[in-house]
Amino acid sequence: MSAPLLQVEGLSRSFGGLAALRGLSFEVREGEIVGLIGPNGAGKTTAFNVISGTLPPTGGRVRFAGHDIAGGPPSKAVARGLVRTFQSATSYPEETVAGNVYRGLLSRILGTVPRGLAGREDGGLPASGVQAEMLRILDLTDLRAWRDAPAGGLAYGLQKRLGIAVALAAHPRMLLLDEPAAGLNHEECNELGRLLRRLRDEEGLTLLLVEHHMALVMALCQRIVVLVQGEKIAQGAPDAVRANPAVIEAYLGAPDYAHA
Repeated sequence: MSAPLLQVEGLSRSFGGLAALRGLSFEVREGEIVGLIGPNGAGKTTAFNVISGTLPPTGGRVRFAGHDIAGGPPSKAVARGLVRTFQSATSYPEETVAGNVYRGLLSRILGTVPRGLAGREDGGLPASGVQAEMLRILDLTDLRAWRDAPAGGLAYGLQKRLGIAVALAAHPRMLLLDEPAAGLNHEECNELGRLLRRLRDEEGLTLLLVEHHMALVMALCQRIVVLVQGEKIAQGAPDAVRANPAVIEAYLGAPDYAHA
């Protein structure tokens, strides 16, 4: 079996005397969709911040594609193909949808200053291919109809989808998705699930998501890692996690979760 794409080994992070992460270890293999769940304050976003290089760890290691990326900066992770989205919709609101995707492409375009600063080692994107790549990403995320619309005027669900499109523009091997379903209605959650499966199946992406929408997590993820107070209390397939007594007691005991 090939080595995991992402290896988190004994990861710890403290803020003063508060331990937000305590010896967290898990792996994600190429082509998997893995969920990281837990109650509020469990350390999920802190884990994402450390894995993506936004925060340095207090202890432990993060390896991506065989390279130690712990301690950042985030550009180090992006250069290797590990790209992260955020809980809130993030864009340049006065810029068009296409313009936002173009900004995401800058670190790939051959001969540009952003590519040189990013330290990318992949083949790069020639200037002649930028328009086609931008349209491909807009089509992949079903945003072509809004290509010329200001990003700030989009409905919230479309803004969240634009955040994924901008992340895709960086040509990731793996996406870290921080609460991608937050604020979405039922139909938007279904659309999100279809998009994420498509990214895995057609684009070959590996996905790790933090999410509170349990119906989405249980339907989408092949494996789930459960955090409580900074510690991993369980991991495994959705059915096994759903039935785990420790998980039920700590997180899934409420009826809307237990039967999700």
